[in-house]
Amino acid sequence: FAIQDLGPICIPQTKLTVPGYKWPTKYMNAIARALWTKAVNVNILLSNPHSIPGGLTALEANYGNGWTCVDVAAEIIKRVKKQFKKVDDADLRNIVSNNLKVSFIRNRAGNRWDDGGSLGMHAKHFIIDDICCYIGSQNLYECDLAEWGIVIDDQAQ
Repeated sequence: FAIQDLGPICIPQTKLTVPGYKWPTKYMNAIARALWTKAVNVNILLSNPHSIPGGLTALEANYGNGWTCVDVAAEIIKRVKKQFKKVDDADLRNIVSNNLKVSFIRNRAGNRWDDGGSLGMHAKHFIIDDICCYIGSQNLYECDLAEWGIVIDDQAQ
């Protein structure tokens, strides 16, 4: 799936979470559970940290809350270990290295636009087991925004 960020909203240019915000527990637990129990492939594409669109300020728009790919992967690994107490480290390492891919959005020139701005994205999409997909603007991290999207679960569409 592709999403601007999975981690909680942070104070700009830090990893200090804004009071009241946290990792999206239900979603992270579900990702960890599917990764561990079904060995599904989980591919996550994130905005680059602190990607600020169109000349706005970090307080107006920030399409990457500052969490790195390693931060996101580590949070998923923590969720596996929390839900499954007898996880063998070698087995977990194997599943993570083979089935979990977390990366930042890139173009042929790297992670910057021609004007030097960091690449970010606002759209979100998820493809689940090649059965259904979601396209929209719903954030997985906790926030209080009006978001919209569509779920397509009809093979004809």
